[in-house]
Amino acid sequence: MVTYQELLQRQLIKKLEKVEKEKYVSFHLDNYKIDLGSSETFLELGNSKYAVIAGYYAVLNVTLWNLAKYFNLKISEKDIGVHTNCLIVLDEFVKDKRLKKKILNLLEEAKKEFNSFTVLKKNSEETLPVMLKQSADKRKRYTYYSSDRNLPKADDRLNEARIFINAVVKPYTLIMERLKC
Repeated sequence: MVTYQELLQRQLIKKLEKVEKEKYVSFHLDNYKIDLGSSETFLELGNSKYAVIAGYYAVLNVTLWNLAKYFNLKISEKDIGVHTNCLIVLDEFVKDKRLKKKILNLLEEAKKEFNSFTVLKKNSEETLPVMLKQSADKRKRYTYYSSDRNLPKADDRLNEARIFINAVVKPYTLIMERLKC
């Protein structure tokens, strides 16, 4: 797998230019909010596929927003793609000692606010990259055919999407909103 350092060297992660920062941050904030709202609307309409897809994009966009706003980073879609690049950056950042304490506190807050939210027992700060990866995997499962990825029966898909939105998307987005460096 590509490392954070390799992404920096290949300039797939860059510092945001002052001129671009406001637009870039605003773009991802707006999209995150649209995606989160859409995920709930799709649930209400009984559309599990698009609820999951919108939920994933809410998770991705709130991550990109946070990295841009608080770390001044722009993540490129080139090469292995913004999805993978974002995961690599997040995985690196949760190891930062200053952030780790904040993340652990926010994870505890999320456990209190969301009954179905769980945290990794060891290295709890790694819960965030795990949630981002699970979200991407869930989106792929609902979007692309694969003989190794089976969807639940039609009757169970809506419930699975609801659990995903309530146990992953909402807690994750809340944590990322509150995670300031």
